[in-house]
Amino acid sequence: MKKFNDRTSQAILRELRRNARISWQALGQTVHLSGQAVAERVRQMQDAGIINGFTLKETRMRHFIGVRMQHTHFDEFENWLLSWENIESVDKTSGDTCYQIVYATDDLNELEHFLNHLLQHGAYRLHSSIRRVK
Repeated sequence: MKKFNDRTSQAILRELRRNARISWQALGQTVHLSGQAVAERVRQMQDAGIINGFTLKETRMRHFIGVRMQHTHFDEFENWLLSWENIESVDKTSGDTCYQIVYATDDLNELEHFLNHLLQHGAYRLHSSIRRVK
């Protein structure tokens, strides 16, 4: 399996982080490849699991929720999380929490509703973004 740790691959990833909507041609010019060659490289990175999607950066407030589970029904909990549309990401973590959830909303009543339901699964620690640096 190809590693993709060369300078060109790293440059492609860096540019896609900056602007996931960049055209293949503009991206190719930045990394010194043709548009067709850069599209193929990105496709290979997707097939290898290095790139697994393109995201939209939006302005909704982000809330970072660390969850310490009170039970071990992890599959059930993860499936339950899929039903909440404002969850941007969920990571199973090590350390003092079991999961890290990124919940995006400007509606604090909506956040409170989610948090109240979350209590059936465990305790949480909430941190809210006040300003995105990068």
